[in-house]
Amino acid sequence: MPAIGLERWLQHLVEHLPIARQGHDPEGVHQVRVAVRRLRVWLRLAGMRVLEDDLAWLVRAAGEVRDLEVLLQRPDLPRAFRTWAVSRLKAARAAFVPLLDSPRLAGLLQALANLPPLDEAPAQTRLKRFVRQVERKAEEWQQEGSIEHLHALRRALRRLRYAQEWLEQDSQTAKEMQAVFGEVGDLSFTLRYLSAYQADGGRLPAAYVRRLEAQLQEALEAAQQAWIKAQQKTGGVSSG
Repeated sequence: MPAIGLERWLQHLVEHLPIARQGHDPEGVHQVRVAVRRLRVWLRLAGMRVLEDDLAWLVRAAGEVRDLEVLLQRPDLPRAFRTWAVSRLKAARAAFVPLLDSPRLAGLLQALANLPPLDEAPAQTRLKRFVRQVERKAEEWQQEGSIEHLHALRRALRRLRYAQEWLEQDSQTAKEMQAVFGEVGDLSFTLRYLSAYQADGGRLPAAYVRRLEAQLQEALEAAQQAWIKAQQKTGGVSSG
């Protein structure tokens, strides 16, 4: 594997942009974000800073749309809150969709298509940075114990997983941990939107909120246990 091109995930991005624009299938926005995040990792493996800001811009622009689409897939949402979330999703899409036809995005796609493949040897060396970042974020989470630090570790795990997959290495452990931590992420942003709804004057059954808070606590405990188990099993998530 002397050189690694980005064509596969660039094509994946291009194919899902129209689906994201139409808005009928939540996978459209989701796969746009997946492709962009994988491309950002490719740039880091290549040692390139070029286009990083533009890729980050696209991920951020799609963020609220994706969050709300995931939120609305929950079957247990109170009716009034669901109505509020649908309205907020409509507003988020109104802000996001025009960006998909912008000159900035067109220029980004063209620039990505013109990048040379990355060399495997320096990319293997740079992979160590992803490993170190996971270790650093894990240490911070263990020391602080906050959800914010767990989210930071989850993002580092995702980057490590994508880097391993670009280099055709085993990423199963990082993938499994990412999924466990993802449950915490889903519950925490659900509670965040519930708070926003209440700040807008909405009312929610107290029992419903307490149930979600209890589920979040259970997910946090499961994440802690899964992390300990992964460390005992492999000597570290980075070892696959």
